[in-house]
Amino acid sequence: MTNMFDVCVVGHITKDIIRVNGEVKKEQPGGTAYYTAIALNSLGVKVAVITKTSGKDRDNLLAELDDRGIGVFWQESLETTVFENSYQSANLDDRLQRVRAIASPFTAADVAAVNAKFYHIGALTNQDIAADFWGAAAQQCDYMCLDAQGFLRQVTDAGEVVNVPWLDKQVGLSYIDILKVDRKEARLLSEEQNHETAAVVIASYGPKEILVTAASKGSLVYHQGNFYQIPAFPPQQAIDPTGCGDTYVAGYIYQRMHSEDLEQVGRFAALVATRKLENFGPLREWE
Repeated sequence: MTNMFDVCVVGHITKDIIRVNGEVKKEQPGGTAYYTAIALNSLGVKVAVITKTSGKDRDNLLAELDDRGIGVFWQESLETTVFENSYQSANLDDRLQRVRAIASPFTAADVAAVNAKFYHIGALTNQDIAADFWGAAAQQCDYMCLDAQGFLRQVTDAGEVVNVPWLDKQVGLSYIDILKVDRKEARLLSEEQNHETAAVVIASYGPKEILVTAASKGSLVYHQGNFYQIPAFPPQQAIDPTGCGDTYVAGYIYQRMHSEDLEQVGRFAALVATRKLENFGPLREWE
């Protein structure tokens, strides 16, 4: 028996450890799946999450998803993915990031119980998705969305996150309908410096809609030869940028369910991302 949702988000809910000047200030859940799913839920979407953590971390990291009525499809992993973010000062742009552990990858078997109109894949490293995942996930949904971030990240033996090419990108991207990258990721994925040219090259690998984000500089939506320049909405106060890209995708998917006007869809996504920027944590409310 399968379960039907509007959107299914696939990705590791992480344990994020925040250090300032070497001292642990807090531990909190994080990861693409966490920020995207809560934002979608706030927008009124029937959302599921496929995720993996260790058994001892399950209740703590997934409590908010459970409390909000999000459909959690959890598998136990020996490890929970752990990101440690160290700041040397109150300047939150000055960050050293290390990965202390990575949960086991997602496979074809993990998606068998969940059907959805959209699947959104939120890998955090290039070890998160097994080769058999793509075809199986495509059978469970109408549209496949992907944040390419994780496929362009490798974790060294020392736990450092380094940017790397996605070697088998043409396999994975052949299944994707909507792809989100930032400008740096677009250059790495396409080997092109100009972000418009990069979007065209990336589309040649299969994705039909390319979203290229650039924080306060706005974003670009590319579809079938058409470019839509989307301005950023200035925040009343910039509080917490973590998860803004994930929230942009949530807004895009939500509006895409209701409209084929991609400029309108992109503008709504940008607005939702700004509302998240104005508050700590994920987008928990929507007016």
